[in-house]
Amino acid sequence: MRKILTIFDRNWETNRKVNSNLIVDFKFDEAVATEKLDGMNIRLTIRNEAVVRVEKRRNPSKLQKQKGITEPWYLDADESSTQDKWIFDAVKNTDFSKVIDGEWSAEAIGKNIQGNPLGLENNQVFLFSLPSWKERLILKDVPTTFEELKTYLMTQKSIIGNDAFIEGIVWYHPNGDMVKIKRKDFI
Repeated sequence: MRKILTIFDRNWETNRKVNSNLIVDFKFDEAVATEKLDGMNIRLTIRNEAVVRVEKRRNPSKLQKQKGITEPWYLDADESSTQDKWIFDAVKNTDFSKVIDGEWSAEAIGKNIQGNPLGLENNQVFLFSLPSWKERLILKDVPTTFEELKTYLMTQKSIIGNDAFIEGIVWYHPNGDMVKIKRKDFI
């Protein structure tokens, strides 16, 4: 799993918020902008429309970063662990019929996950790596300049949330490159 780059530089010396310095070489006009969901990043292995493996994202520790390990990875979630129970609840509440076999990166979202910023009534999984599901998150007419994005993110409502603001935007380029910006990067 690759970490997705934030499009603007950060004020590392002060508040760590973004500044107007664009730091990515990215063709926004060739990319698709989608809503970034605020939840827990997971990966599901699906066979015959059934989930056979559930993994959760693991970020490197401070010590691992000092050793040069910078990219996150997935590790198995444990159904008997209280720490992972809401992930499995989200899986149980999601219909995976018509999902083809594969490993799918996803977001576990809902009432017991990350404070439920989307205002959802239950826990569920959104397979953002599955093209037919990702299409539901497409945003139209998304600006790309610093000031316009700041205004846009302060007012844009979530496509799947209940009267909630979006967490951010992920742009997907056809060549596989991705970049992002989050609402909290500005506030």
